[in-house]
Amino acid sequence: MKKINLYLLMGLLAFASCSDDDNDIVTPPDGGSDGVENNVVFNEIRYQGTDLIEILNLGNQEADLSDYWLCLGPGTYERIGDLTPESGSTVVPAGEYLVLSYNLSDSEGGLGLYSSNEFTNAEAIVDFVQYGAGDSTRENVAVAAGIWTAGEFVPVVSDANNSIIFDGEGNTAADWAETTTVTFGEENMLTMPNNDVRSVVINEVNYGEDKLIELWNNGTVAVDLSSYWLCLGPGQYVQIQNANVTSGSVNLGVGEFLVINWDELSNSEGLGLYSTNTFTSAEAIVDFVQWGAAGSARENVAVEAGIWTAGEFVPEVRLPSYSISYDGEGDRSTDWGEVVNPTFGQGNATTANLRAFSITIKNTINFLNVHTFTTPEGAASPGPLTTNGSQYKVSFKAVPGTKFTPVTMMGNSNDWFLAPTDLNGIDLFPNGQALNRVDIADQLSLYDLGTEADGDPSTFPPAGANVGPADPDPLVRLVPGRDTGDIYVTAVLDYTNGDGNSAGTFTLTITAINVPDAAMPASQDNGFVVTPGIVVLHAQPEPLFTIGQEDRGVGLEGIAEDGMPGALYDWFTETGSQGTPLRLSSSLTPFSPAFIYAFNTETDPWFTQGDAAKAASGLEEIAEDGNRMVAYNYLKDFGIPVALPAEDGPIQPGQSFTFTIQVPEGQDYKLGFGTMFVKSNDWFVSTNNVGLTLFNDDGSPFSGTEVSSNTYLYDAGTEAEEPVGFGANQVMNQGADNTGAADANTTIRRVSELDDVQFGKGGISSSPGVTWSGDPRGGYNLIEIDIQAQ
Repeated sequence: MKKINLYLLMGLLAFASCSDDDNDIVTPPDGGSDGVENNVVFNEIRYQGTDLIEILNLGNQEADLSDYWLCLGPGTYERIGDLTPESGSTVVPAGEYLVLSYNLSDSEGGLGLYSSNEFTNAEAIVDFVQYGAGDSTRENVAVAAGIWTAGEFVPVVSDANNSIIFDGEGNTAADWAETTTVTFGEENMLTMPNNDVRSVVINEVNYGEDKLIELWNNGTVAVDLSSYWLCLGPGQYVQIQNANVTSGSVNLGVGEFLVINWDELSNSEGLGLYSTNTFTSAEAIVDFVQWGAAGSARENVAVEAGIWTAGEFVPEVRLPSYSISYDGEGDRSTDWGEVVNPTFGQGNATTANLRAFSITIKNTINFLNVHTFTTPEGAASPGPLTTNGSQYKVSFKAVPGTKFTPVTMMGNSNDWFLAPTDLNGIDLFPNGQALNRVDIADQLSLYDLGTEADGDPSTFPPAGANVGPADPDPLVRLVPGRDTGDIYVTAVLDYTNGDGNSAGTFTLTITAINVPDAAMPASQDNGFVVTPGIVVLHAQPEPLFTIGQEDRGVGLEGIAEDGMPGALYDWFTETGSQGTPLRLSSSLTPFSPAFIYAFNTETDPWFTQGDAAKAASGLEEIAEDGNRMVAYNYLKDFGIPVALPAEDGPIQPGQSFTFTIQVPEGQDYKLGFGTMFVKSNDWFVSTNNVGLTLFNDDGSPFSGTEVSSNTYLYDAGTEAEEPVGFGANQVMNQGADNTGAADANTTIRRVSELDDVQFGKGGISSSPGVTWSGDPRGGYNLIEIDIQAQ
């Protein structure tokens, strides 16, 4: 405790009976002021050890300070005339000093010099200085007087023997400085204290995936850490000069970071930084942090050193890519917290830049099956229908939602063909009812493919395949002046119901009713020769051609010019390197409302192939019932980016979900998503467990669709399977959510084989379960992911 000067004590006793109201005015004993305006300032102050205040007369005449006052705040004031000077006189000559003893706070205070005891009056305050902290009691008075700046303060001295001195001009905290040369009663001399602080702390730790430790020099001098050690416990230590440094230098400069990879890090550890390898010595331990549990091997050493509290630990991170980081002060577990986006090599307050991505998830299901008709009924070999009443018959399976496009050539033309007038195709189940005993010939029109010049009988099909000259107009177009196909053929669809576990069967019978008159020359106006053709079952419009565009070059020319559907059939049925279709979709299904997320872990936090669905992850809800919100909230609670699309409801073939997501740069984020394969019990489409690329190896943002090859069809392992689209416990057929028998195999696995009971393609084997039509392996051909950096 500081000793109080005897005269100061007497002064305090003398004023003990005064009012505590700072606005009370005490009249000087001599009856009033002499009218002289003094120019006096605080010049030097020591507030630790022996407290002293030096006042300097900057005026050109002596200043009588007897009736001036010192004030620290309400109840803490003294009249200068009642104090005994340590040096000088209360009548201070020009350029001279008055030194007083006055009891000051060691840590913070705001000291005012007043010409009267009107301590709230800005006209009475003469000078002011504030140290240690802002917002002292009389700061507002000094600010109103224009002699101080709100919130400013002189930093606390580094040594009790030092003082703070005024530089002779200005009214801000910057006009004061700490000095080691104390000169009360003399001219100020500034000698800066040596405030070198040797301090290195553990600043950030990732113990899950990257196994990184960041050390931070938060002192004022560089520190060579070569001889320092890291220790997790007996037998688990490494000297920093032998450690795997990933960034920074072991000669750690002020404010710099050293990042070390140490594979021994794991859950529930206590990490110590030591100046020597005396790991049980409280003198050697420099810093310490403990996570996951208390009681690690070196906790007691850190507690003895006063740098940790017994029994405390930082909670474990929620995902292994996350780190724990230090807040910069203190030695408690509460001074540490989880970081979603680690900042190794940077300050812990560094905020990652965000990159926006537009994500489009499209249901690309289209071509569902293809069938040819080549041999007339009763004939032994393929050929055209050359007599009225001759027929082609073709049977195929289909389910509601299927569109149907039959194509046959007008054999007495160069490149004309019959196809649906509606380029969306013919709906096989209008209003939910199958077309049965319905002639669809009036829904067909005659088109010119634009591949061969018209009107030359010598180049009609009997002349040979692809023999005519090119059409000067290469665009697909309707043949003008022609009615619908019912003047050339009948095309009757008959339907037979399925067995409840598979689709019903349609039979298309095409009958020639307008064959050419043999007595007339062959021409495009002499009847209609019906040739072999093809039936395409599809989900999206314009499966074979687009009016006003050129032929796509995939085989329709073979039908339109020569009545040969083989090339087009082969294009549709081509298989990839895994022996699965390149173009035929496995099934006709909508996708449930989807969600997306981005993660910076090495593997997907939502699910793991080969494991059962994680509790509360929402995987079962989305895979069985199309409910995405449980999964969305589960991942959102990890603090990672998640997003919902702009669209509502399920997504049908040809439609898409669109998302916008903001993703931190420099954190190796990948994209994940989830949507239900609706015509199933518990199948869903998602990525492989490493996610889809969002950033290239050089850190630049990725854009494109080719990452769609890493999307797969999964069985969630939560409900027993039923035939695709026909199960009573599938979401579109069941009476309530979460119905159906449990799956005997509870592991999440890729769907490696699918039995197509919707279109009769039979078993489709795809060991990778790939879902993108652009994948050269072939697969289920369901989905496309388009990532576009913004």
